[in-house]
Amino acid sequence: IAQENLTQAERNALYEIRSFNRFRKTFVVSIVSDYYRVLQQRDGVTNAENDYKRAVESKDRLEMEAKAGRKNPYEVDQAEQRVLAAGDSLVRAKERYEQSLDEFKLRLVLPTDAEIELDQNELKALAELGISQPDYDLEEAVETALNQRLDLATSRDQVDDAARKVAVEADSLGTQLDLKGAMTVNSTGDTDYSRLRFHDGIYTVGLEADLPFDRKSERNAYRKAMITLERQHRKYENDTDNVKLSVRDAYRELNKAAQTYKIQMNSLKLAQKRVESNTLLLEAGRLTTRDLLDSQDDLLTAQNQLTAALVGHIVAKLNFFRDIGVLQVRPDGMWEQGAR
Repeated sequence: IAQENLTQAERNALYEIRSFNRFRKTFVVSIVSDYYRVLQQRDGVTNAENDYKRAVESKDRLEMEAKAGRKNPYEVDQAEQRVLAAGDSLVRAKERYEQSLDEFKLRLVLPTDAEIELDQNELKALAELGISQPDYDLEEAVETALNQRLDLATSRDQVDDAARKVAVEADSLGTQLDLKGAMTVNSTGDTDYSRLRFHDGIYTVGLEADLPFDRKSERNAYRKAMITLERQHRKYENDTDNVKLSVRDAYRELNKAAQTYKIQMNSLKLAQKRVESNTLLLEAGRLTTRDLLDSQDDLLTAQNQLTAALVGHIVAKLNFFRDIGVLQVRPDGMWEQGAR
């Protein structure tokens, strides 16, 4: 009880360290997520550039066939319109990328005119590796979060703090008995303090008691401490439920992101196959120009959706690791998955 103030000060320092650690994890996840979204916009520019090239190639080929009398002029007009639409999409894709890049610079506290270069091969390398799911089922993820989350550990420790406060206030309700003593010793002369006359001193010893007759303020403090303890218990239970909820949401989001990526991967393969086959069928005169142009539109959409699915899975995995408490931030600012 006598060391309660020191104990609480030490625990408050620990809570601040935990809070800062949690902030670092949240901040790193936010920055990395924004970085991948900028890369997603850059990939959208690349896809739009390739789509524009395909549109121009199709138009040029149709113009040659129209001059030879094998295609109708209106089909050339359709292809020309497709070129214009692809060019507009390219302009808008570049605008979105530049805007997202400027916003990312501001997140990094950099001026918007700062020259930064993104690693264009980052998404390509991730796509070649494919996605991987963390080795956790839902129950293991929840249990890991309950053991690893520092903010939940702080909430749990604050229940102990409130319980100690109750013990301190309960102690103040009892009788206080103080032992006091005093002594007076004279010297042999008025200024000679080297020879003290201890045998001729005056010594007093006494007891001072504070009986528990009027403890109104102490009783009020005790009741307040009990209320605080109950409130802290409820807060810890609520924090525990919120942690479980966040983990369950992150787990479902991660599984959904994995399924979405697989679906978009198949969609891209199908779109590529359609463009290839439609090109051959158009050359053989067995397909209309509109069918080819529509398949090219679908290919661009599939490419962008696959990139979005890949980035979505990366972000979902980061959020999952953060929410179960195993994401660790190294001194250099990079992140890694810690032990369970």
